[in-house]
Amino acid sequence: MHKRRFNEFTLTFALRPQGPLLIKSGQESGADPTLLDMNFVRTDHAQLGKTVFLPGSSLKGTMRSYAEKIARTLAAEYENQLPPLSCNPLTRSDKPGDQYNCGYAAEQKKLEGGAKVHKHACPICRTFGNTTLAAHLRLADAYPQNPLLTEDADLFHQTNHTSPRDGVAIDRISGSVAHGPFTLEVVTQGAFYTSFTLHNFQLWQLGLLAIVLRDIGQGRVPMGFAKSRGLGRMEIEYLAAEISYPARFSSQEGAFDFAANVYDVSQFMNVKAGNNPYDYFPVEEAIGMPAGGELVEDGSYGRIATRLAGEQIDQLWRAAVPYWADFVQNWPQEATHAS
Repeated sequence: MHKRRFNEFTLTFALRPQGPLLIKSGQESGADPTLLDMNFVRTDHAQLGKTVFLPGSSLKGTMRSYAEKIARTLAAEYENQLPPLSCNPLTRSDKPGDQYNCGYAAEQKKLEGGAKVHKHACPICRTFGNTTLAAHLRLADAYPQNPLLTEDADLFHQTNHTSPRDGVAIDRISGSVAHGPFTLEVVTQGAFYTSFTLHNFQLWQLGLLAIVLRDIGQGRVPMGFAKSRGLGRMEIEYLAAEISYPARFSSQEGAFDFAANVYDVSQFMNVKAGNNPYDYFPVEEAIGMPAGGELVEDGSYGRIATRLAGEQIDQLWRAAVPYWADFVQNWPQEATHAS
């Protein structure tokens, strides 16, 4: 089934530092006097040239780690279920408990076929992937330019400034300087623009991502280096969201109204009739598309897509969170993972 696309959710957003931010490049100054002791990661961009950027892997790692904490906190009583609501991807164990690793367990059981691997994966791995299961969520690197702007002059005015910040390591016994001083290169203003796409999604996944992004955007989940010292707090601005249905030539297809509703992937799979090889959580009702959404693709090129902005995105988030709550309360499903 994962060779087919039923639905896609794409979110374009900006990450704005609310104070110093450092994503370390791993390159130390050494003999190069132009480098600071700890430098911000850089890359060559087609339009911006040599520029700082926020790697998609850094953002995805932050999102996944926090999603795991949410899942484990909500369902600690399920830790002996196989799989738990969130496994531990840093271990190598296929035994019940907090050391269980979905990817390692799939390798040990020699599971073959996407359906079996997906069925035996925890909800977090179903979203972010593991060593045996491709992620449904795909993030892009974040650059200091707005992808929704089209004029070249505007593109080049999206600048993130870096500045040095001094630090020292203090000896806990003597209270004197144990190491340093050293200099950090931090970003203190500007924004990083990026997007992610979630394909073949369930509505509970939108609800989980809504909570994760809300807490990152409110500074509860800092990113990068020296998080415990006040660095890495971010603010999120949603620029646009798009709900799309590939391979659809009409907005009306039987009981589906793609321009008016946000459908769960299970609604395309006839899960209620027992056809559930991927162990999708059954959803009967779709989310109504927030009022004012713009139909940007009408099926002429084989795709239906609706774009949301501003308050419309917040409305979608609020509508999706109850699906996450319902999913948690009913996990694991009866007779799931029995084989």
